[in-house]
Amino acid sequence: MREYTGSQFFISIFTAVLVGVGLAYGGIFAVQIVSSARMGSVEEKREDAQTEEVHEEEGVIDPTFISRFSRGFAYIAEASREDFDETTISAVASPSVSALAYTVTSIDKGNTLVEHDAERLLPIASITKLIAAVIAKKVFDENHTIEITGQMLATEGDTGKLRLGEKIKVKDLLYPLLMVSSNDAAEALAQTYDAKHGRGKFVKEMNDWAGSIGAYRTYFRDPSGLSSNNMSTARDISIIAKWIKENEPEIFDITLTKARTMRTRTWINPTHFLNLSSYDGGKNGFTTEAGLTSVSLFSFGIPKRYYSVVLLGSKQRDADTLAVLNMALK
Repeated sequence: MREYTGSQFFISIFTAVLVGVGLAYGGIFAVQIVSSARMGSVEEKREDAQTEEVHEEEGVIDPTFISRFSRGFAYIAEASREDFDETTISAVASPSVSALAYTVTSIDKGNTLVEHDAERLLPIASITKLIAAVIAKKVFDENHTIEITGQMLATEGDTGKLRLGEKIKVKDLLYPLLMVSSNDAAEALAQTYDAKHGRGKFVKEMNDWAGSIGAYRTYFRDPSGLSSNNMSTARDISIIAKWIKENEPEIFDITLTKARTMRTRTWINPTHFLNLSSYDGGKNGFTTEAGLTSVSLFSFGIPKRYYSVVLLGSKQRDADTLAVLNMALK
C-alpha cells in the first residue's frame, strides 16, 4: 500500500502533472498527424454511440485537462491530512459540476460526504463492465478458455482487438474488458455462459447479484453497457464500488494497469488519473444517451482512507471528479 506525507503528496501531484503535460502535447501532435476528424475533442458529439464511447475510452487528450487537473487538487492535497470533517455536505449541485447525479462516499465508514440526485435513475454505459467482471469471476474458473466467435465480434467497437478463432482465458479477458472497455470481451463472457445455461442467463446473474448486495435500483439489459436500458443510480453505483473494493479488489487492480501485452497486441489504459498515487482504480463509460459516466476510487491520509466518486450524465468527467472531491474533502 502506498503511504505518503503531505509534502510527498504534492511532489507526486507535481510529477503527475509534468507527465500529463508531456502526454497531452504528444497526444495533440499525434492527433494532428493521424486524423483530426477521428480524434477530435472528447466533448465533440457524434451520431454513433459506440463511436463516441470508443473515442473517449481510447484516451484522446483534452489539452485543457492539465490546467483543470493542477488547479483541482488544491483542496484534495489539504484533505490528505487526517483532521478533515466527514460530515455529509448538503445535496445541492455545484454550478461548476456538470454531472446530472453524483456521490462521494467513504468506503471505510460507509457514509456519503457529498451527493446530488443520488437516487435518480440514469444510463450508466460502460460502468456495466465492472459488474460483468464480478459475474465472470463468480461463474467461471479463471483458467477457463473461451474461443472467440464471429457473433462475439459482431458487437460494436474493436478496442479489445480480439481475433476470430483465438482462444483466451477468462482471467486474461478481464484486461481488455476493464482497461480498454472492450464490448467484444463482455459479449465473449456472456455468450460463453449463455451457451451452457441458456440465453440471457449471464445478464440475469448480473441483475440478481446487484439486488443481492442492496443495489436495488440497478438493472442491466446487456453485459457491455451499450444499451441505454442499463440503468442505475449514483447511490447504487457507490454500493457496488464498495462491495468490489472489499470483496474483489483485483477488479480495481486491473483498472490500474497502464499497459498489458498478450501475444502480438498491447492494451493501453487511457485513464487520465493513472499517474496519481492517490488513484486506486475505476471505470469510465460513454454513450450518447448516458453522457460521460464514471466510478473512481481515491485514497488519502495515513492510515489510508478510501473514497468512491460516482458521476452519471457528466459533460466534463475529469473536471467534475475533481470538483466533487474538493467539495467532499475541503
